[in-house]
Amino acid sequence: MTVDDRTHLLLNYMRGLSKVLEEEWQNNAQTLGLTLAEQHVLWIVYSKGKISVTNVAKIGLWDRSTVMQIMKRLQDKDLVKSVKDERDLRVTYMTLTEEGKRKREQSQQKDYKFFDFIDNYYKQKPDFMEELIRFHREVNYHFNGSDFVDWVEETTEKLSQ
Repeated sequence: MTVDDRTHLLLNYMRGLSKVLEEEWQNNAQTLGLTLAEQHVLWIVYSKGKISVTNVAKIGLWDRSTVMQIMKRLQDKDLVKSVKDERDLRVTYMTLTEEGKRKREQSQQKDYKFFDFIDNYYKQKPDFMEELIRFHREVNYHFNGSDFVDWVEETTEKLSQ
């Protein structure tokens, strides 16, 4: 596909949105002494209770070696710990420590101006949010697969309870 005017618009507008979101997420994480990636891993571990590094990599859309580095930093901060599988000692899972649970709860209290904007826009165009979510689900399913989309759907249900 060649770059036409619509492609140019979408590429640049999407990049602009991702920069706003990433900057807000990073700033909120830093107020807790975390990086964006560390905060995201805390949420992934929280959502599963216990999870292998390989599965964190799948859900977080990272390389396994990247997750190993993030987990090491989180262990050094006493936010996660490793637990051996009771039936197969070769398998190791990560779980949140009590301090990790507290940090994750604190991160839930952060505000995002980006989502405030979307909420205000949604009030003006009620169908917009459902269509936006449907579009993002389909794009992520196509490019990131069912493991990622299933995790997003599962954790959304957990948050709404």
